[in-house]
Amino acid sequence: MVRTAVGEHRVDRVAAAGAIIALAAVLTLPFVRFRPNRVVTGEPFAVTSAGAIGWALAILCVLMVTLAMTMSATHRSPVLLFCAAVAFAVEVWSLGAAAGSLLATTTGPERVSVGAGAWGAFAGFAIVTFAAWRGTASRIARRSATLLGGIGVTAAAVLGGASHLSLVREYVVQSEVLWSAIGRHLFLVGGGLGFGALIGVPLGVAASRQRWIRDAAIGTAGIIQTIPSLAMLGLLFTPLAALASAYPVLRQYGVGGLGAAPAIVALTLYALLPIVRSTYLGISGVDPDMVDAGRGMGMNGPQLLLRVQVPLALPLIIEGLRVAAVLTIGIAAVTAFISAGGLGVLVFKGLGQLADDLTLLGALPMVVLAVLADVGFRWLSRALVSPGIRGLPESSAADISTAGDGSAPRGAAA
Repeated sequence: MVRTAVGEHRVDRVAAAGAIIALAAVLTLPFVRFRPNRVVTGEPFAVTSAGAIGWALAILCVLMVTLAMTMSATHRSPVLLFCAAVAFAVEVWSLGAAAGSLLATTTGPERVSVGAGAWGAFAGFAIVTFAAWRGTASRIARRSATLLGGIGVTAAAVLGGASHLSLVREYVVQSEVLWSAIGRHLFLVGGGLGFGALIGVPLGVAASRQRWIRDAAIGTAGIIQTIPSLAMLGLLFTPLAALASAYPVLRQYGVGGLGAAPAIVALTLYALLPIVRSTYLGISGVDPDMVDAGRGMGMNGPQLLLRVQVPLALPLIIEGLRVAAVLTIGIAAVTAFISAGGLGVLVFKGLGQLADDLTLLGALPMVVLAVLADVGFRWLSRALVSPGIRGLPESSAADISTAGDGSAPRGAAA
């Protein structure tokens, strides 16, 4: 933020940028596309196709730009937070209104898809929400804005005619396949993350004890991270297929060159680097004075680890799990190529059929799952770690993305 000409006002650059992006997208890019069928690109239509509600959306964007640049910093963030919540609902209503208007005289396979302008507006409103959420200290205001946004978007979708949109029609047709794919995706990610934690956390603890383990574990995990996901699945095919051939009983448990087994193994390998690295940083970054105090109280090695080091390192350990979860949610889509299932099936099926909305039907749930994983692990960190302990290792959080070069934080064991 910077001071404007008026001393008591500050410009919220992030919120202003988000609002400007939304305004530019609404005014200059196609808001919706009228398509003769689910494959043809179709004809673009502006936000004015939604009628008065479309103009209301543009005016709301202008209002948020004005508030971000001129309103006093004291009350601006809560106001912008509520404006963004309303903007999401108004945009959903505008999309439904535009689709209903364009399809009013049709009875065939015509469809209306969400245009680039609407996606740009969604992105802009998300930026405004992020900036306003960060600047709003009141939990009541945050929860109220979240509740208002949820109710508003739901009401707009039901009453505004969102069922006319092509994306919703794809969901109606593919709903059973979609929910099955979501369940399969969660199974693959849960398996990879679970095995990654079972292997990575003890390995990170061992890495904090011995330099050679640290170099070997973080170096190997770093090399694994550089292997493209399709190449990794190809490398796993031959050994797992040979293992299933040598021991046929393993086939009963899904072990083979195709299916869930290589997918979970690959996801486990990709999850190792953030988990091992964050655990190593958390354990080795504990203040040696606290460890000495524990020894002075008569604690042995395991007691020091469980009662002193792990509680103090827990924020960074959870941070590594969060990064691994978000990472594996995206990589799991590629496992559709080896018949593992998941949301990648819908994504690649849509790409193969040139059906944009089918592709989005598979991609959007992955975005939602990644956001929920991020929020969930942050909430878990706040719930499990006391505020006093939570702040101790956070200075090392930024090192998670840069460590692995063999350097040890203060207090690391050789």
